[in-house]
Amino acid sequence: MAVFLGWAVAAAAVGAFVSLFSGNVNFAPGACERLEPYLSSKLVGQELALRQITDAICDHLALDEPQRPLVLSLHGPPGVGKSMFHRLAAQALYNRRIHDALRCPGLDCAGYKVLYGMDYTAQERHHQHTLLRAAILEHMRAAPESLFVIEEYDKLDCPMRGFFRQLLENGQVANVSMNRAIVILESNLGYTELVDLLLRAGDRSKIEPEEAQRVLKDLVFARWLAEGCEERSDTLKMVGQVSFFLPFLPLERSHIRQLFEMRLAERSAELQGLKLGSLQWDPAVIDFLTSKVDFDGAFPIEGAKEVGTLLTRYASRPLRQWTADQQQQAEQQKKQRGSSKKKKKQKEKGQQKEQEEEQQEEEQAQQAAVALSVGRLRVDGSGRELTVEHAQRAVWR
Repeated sequence: MAVFLGWAVAAAAVGAFVSLFSGNVNFAPGACERLEPYLSSKLVGQELALRQITDAICDHLALDEPQRPLVLSLHGPPGVGKSMFHRLAAQALYNRRIHDALRCPGLDCAGYKVLYGMDYTAQERHHQHTLLRAAILEHMRAAPESLFVIEEYDKLDCPMRGFFRQLLENGQVANVSMNRAIVILESNLGYTELVDLLLRAGDRSKIEPEEAQRVLKDLVFARWLAEGCEERSDTLKMVGQVSFFLPFLPLERSHIRQLFEMRLAERSAELQGLKLGSLQWDPAVIDFLTSKVDFDGAFPIEGAKEVGTLLTRYASRPLRQWTADQQQQAEQQKKQRGSSKKKKKQKEKGQQKEQEEEQQEEEQAQQAAVALSVGRLRVDGSGRELTVEHAQRAVWR
């Protein structure tokens, strides 16, 4: 039985892919200008990789007739932003305007496809290879400007590695060209090497991109050569198809704190958008949440994966209760204003005077402020939970 069939099983119905191509399959104008600011606003600690990625993608998009696909190999431990990067990149590449309602993956990023789960038993391997090849070629035929991701690519078996080498080397298989595509190879391989690189440099800003490239490229080459799938020269060709080997470095404590700040700021922005007040938090809240993360020395064991879990565990309930109170207060204020208007209308006599009053009330309503609280998230007296208290009044026009 397959360890994880995932996308490969779904690929059995190749026609299902065609149905997606009523969506966005071409890179949208202005993609280069959108990409770096958007990635930088969402990802932390990966400036070395993101700077190279955005420059490489912008150069590729600027070519009228690329001679080969752009191939980027991302390396780093789980939870440091590799998968999040290509999801965010897809949003920026295929859409002129990025917003929360984007169907991505989906119709708004129909050219974006991820391959994963290619660890099979020997009995089913040939069948799965046939499905994968057909699905890949069908996708590339319908979406030449693909953002194509292969997760855990270092685990490709010999036949699939040969297929991808042919595809990347020639840029064309079975009359399907992928020269305009961006191919992301994603791997957890290299964690120990990246930690050593980071510790030697003392600061991630001091790591030279050429050194990181050499370390990761040598690592992949040595692993593939040891598997003996092909001649050494063919292994060199396969590794040579990769334009950039990019380090997604282990996160550190400061990055976890930054992520908690970012997520809470997003919650506050949501409240402001709904005109339900805003959110502040004590510095002790960030200390409290960060203390709950498991670290191995300087590095969080699961990268950023615990950030969302801990916010749900400690912050979601008090924030949800406070938001409900805000909604109830807003409804009460709305009813009071409506009742006041009705009483005034009943007292008015004469059509002209009533019209004048209605006009005056409408102008006042437009200028009226809805007074709602600013909530302050803090650690409660027990030191074990978070709570929200009303900090002050906020005015929303």
